[in-house]
Amino acid sequence: MAIQLVSSIFKLDPAAGTLVQQLVDAISCAARQGQLSAGERLWSIRHLARELGISTFTVAEAYDRLVATGIISARRGEGFYLAGGGQGRPVLDSLPPLPAHAFWLADSLYEPPPDAIKPGSGWLPPAWFADMGLERGLRQVARSASAGELAGYGEPAGLPALRDYLVRELGENGLALNRQQLVLTQGASQALTLALACLTRPGDTVLVDDPGYCNLVIGLPLHGIQPLGVPWTPQGPDLAALEALLAQHRPKVFFTNPRLHNPTGASYSAATAYRVLQLAEKYDFWIVEDDVCAGLSASSVPSLAALDGLKRVVHIGSFSKTLSPGLRVGFVAAERGVAEALIHHKMVYGLTSSELAERVALAALSDGQQRRRIARLRARLAEARAETLALCARQGMDVFAAGSEGMFVWARLPQACDGVVLSAEGVKEGVMLAPGALFRPGQQASDYLRLNVAYSANARVETFLSRHLAAIPA
Repeated sequence: MAIQLVSSIFKLDPAAGTLVQQLVDAISCAARQGQLSAGERLWSIRHLARELGISTFTVAEAYDRLVATGIISARRGEGFYLAGGGQGRPVLDSLPPLPAHAFWLADSLYEPPPDAIKPGSGWLPPAWFADMGLERGLRQVARSASAGELAGYGEPAGLPALRDYLVRELGENGLALNRQQLVLTQGASQALTLALACLTRPGDTVLVDDPGYCNLVIGLPLHGIQPLGVPWTPQGPDLAALEALLAQHRPKVFFTNPRLHNPTGASYSAATAYRVLQLAEKYDFWIVEDDVCAGLSASSVPSLAALDGLKRVVHIGSFSKTLSPGLRVGFVAAERGVAEALIHHKMVYGLTSSELAERVALAALSDGQQRRRIARLRARLAEARAETLALCARQGMDVFAAGSEGMFVWARLPQACDGVVLSAEGVKEGVMLAPGALFRPGQQASDYLRLNVAYSANARVETFLSRHLAAIPA
């Protein structure tokens, strides 16, 4: 398209609102008035950014909004095109329906009956965090911070002192980085969403663990992203299957959970980690490393980010498993350019993260007791894990990667038992299970359950399983 057409459509004014919204409004108006024709190819992101003298991420965000409302379409490998008539459509019309059981996590696990037991949950019991320093941290912040400091938005990248703490902590574990490569987030879930926004576009295909983190595999299609599952082994992803998928689909990103994997509890072996990084170099894709359970592991195997030096790895962590799930403080470590893009998307989608929560987290982490607290937490998990493994053995349930550590056990149900049906019965009886189908792309059938060891060694759980599994025909 000619430069003159760019200047006739776009009249950007920094005082007239966000540049993203001005771009959206300008293209929508040009479509309605016939300056752009249905099916016409639009400017590339880089070209339009260069002509207007603005960031490529500003243009990309505007295009994403226009795709979401149906005003333009994204064609993989070809670019962006004006949709027919430019009238748009309600975004919900284009979203794939979710299977009914995909809502159980929200409807049942997050808001269970008062007396329910949650062996299918993804978090530790609140009582387990009673000695993790939060009360002391709250008191310290209240004493030391001024009202103005507590009331402000804080820095876009997050509290500098907490980022400095993470630089030291991650450095001790082999990941050398600086403050500018760290972005604090509202938990790991926001971190994953921001990584998705920075590294993908609607219509892309990505790889995920199969089984993998349920919120991710269920949520990707809602963003117009097609997830392809990489089968898991007790040593991490099946490397032959991974390379076959890479060769066939050439995905942009592999979302993976290498340490204390959710839902199986397994971890990458050192050999698997090195090979996955070799494949990333060979097939030119990003790795988004979800490492939220790192604090619960006693393993000395370094993270993918530490092995890679953040060249191709975006590293995600949080304090939900070691301080409190309610604190909602996570972080992303990435190369400088990606970190800047993450900050841009963070500000667009939700402004700054909570400096108040970040101050409390820092106070709790810095009081000199955290290493001892983590050691006690690991010991408690090991005891609960042993009890859960014994329960599985009594119920005839085979365990995937039984020698692993951490909070999850991936247990295979006896033959002919439908995990979805069993979990539906559990909802009726106040035993909230997590069927394996929740963790698979497309919610494919699975004969596994994810058991959280902190809740599973319970008489009501065993009574429920005994009664229902005994009713299955031999």
